[in-house]
Amino acid sequence: MISSQLKAAIENRSECKHIINFLSAISQTLPLTLRIRHASFIEDSLKSKAEMFISELKERYSDLVRPVSYDSSNKTIFQATPNSNLSKFSLGKISPNLKRLIMKGTSEGIIARQELGSMLPVIALAGVNKLEFGSKVLDMCASPGSKTLQALEIVGTFSKSDLKRKKGRIVANDIHPLRLESLQDAIKRSGVSTSLTQRIIYTNHDASKFPTPKSGSTFDCIIADVPCSGDGTVRKDPHILPNWMPSISNSLHHLQMTILKRAIKLLKIGGVVAYSTCSLNPIEDEAVVASVLSWGNRFADDNDAVELLDWPDDSLPGLKFCPGVETWRVADYVDSSISKMTMREGEDSFEGSGFDLDEKAKLTWYDSFEDTKNVVKTFSPTMWPPTEDDRNNINLKKCRRLLPGDNNTGGFFVALIRKNTDVTFQKNRT
Repeated sequence: MISSQLKAAIENRSECKHIINFLSAISQTLPLTLRIRHASFIEDSLKSKAEMFISELKERYSDLVRPVSYDSSNKTIFQATPNSNLSKFSLGKISPNLKRLIMKGTSEGIIARQELGSMLPVIALAGVNKLEFGSKVLDMCASPGSKTLQALEIVGTFSKSDLKRKKGRIVANDIHPLRLESLQDAIKRSGVSTSLTQRIIYTNHDASKFPTPKSGSTFDCIIADVPCSGDGTVRKDPHILPNWMPSISNSLHHLQMTILKRAIKLLKIGGVVAYSTCSLNPIEDEAVVASVLSWGNRFADDNDAVELLDWPDDSLPGLKFCPGVETWRVADYVDSSISKMTMREGEDSFEGSGFDLDEKAKLTWYDSFEDTKNVVKTFSPTMWPPTEDDRNNINLKKCRRLLPGDNNTGGFFVALIRKNTDVTFQKNRT
């Protein structure tokens, strides 16, 4: 809930109305969301059960869950109704029968319990026709596996026109061995047939140093859902907000850039990477995209060696997005003990560090990298917005931001980047 002091301070200020809406949204529990798996992905023996499952959802539980309005063509995404207060935490208490139905559907591979933001990278890649039957896909930071399975539904299933094409493969990578084991277990428990899950290859590499395949064959598309601060997940994880600090995003910025650069190097010419975070902080989002695009185009005469793509018009056409932002500032606390905290890939959070924010610590904003030269902190020029000329070339507005209050979801960021030229091995390129 929003504190009475904060609400009183801003509720009568017209310029702060969006803040009230945002805070109201993130103070509510994330509603239950589930997705019906692709029809051709479900085994023939279960197709009738899948049809019965959907019918039962619509007929018996329409007061609790309904197809979302922005998926009008497919009607495969269901979300808890606004007045049901249904979440993964309250499901068993509000409707034990619905919980049993959902658990059965999950175990049989008919449905996936997946938050909307998590669905977007795969939906976007499919929308630009880079994720399709036969595609070779890399999921760089794959755990817990929801995007891997979602991509497999497209890569591993086919129509009659696809019969002569080879089935695709997905390389599911994670740096953390235990997370990789959890990913494999989750896929085994998913109810998806072995004939399909055998199309997944598991690897255990640092995503920022992911090796070029021995075959030399690069990827049609890449999912780069990178380690992030997770500030967009506060509705489902209440521990995120009390432990959040600007230094978390600042410390992740370099790793995120390195992973995205590596993704672009691993793409085929014409391939697309979906870069995403469950953060709304531009230091982790637009700043990373802008710096990597500048890096990729620094030897290109026409600035299109790598380029941002628009969100595909036919993909969830009713979904409300905000465009990427083009200006922002960088913040941190002046207390040196805070700024020294960093996070590396494979670490989940700062929780448990024993750190308590000193009430006297002051949040400081920096308008430019030059403003930080007398500050004992680790900043990078790439954390700040690009120059006006670079902004015009990059067009960060093509990025997409999913705000919690617009569609009753978590917060999410996604950008589609296409590699147009093989600039990876140019002389002096790093």
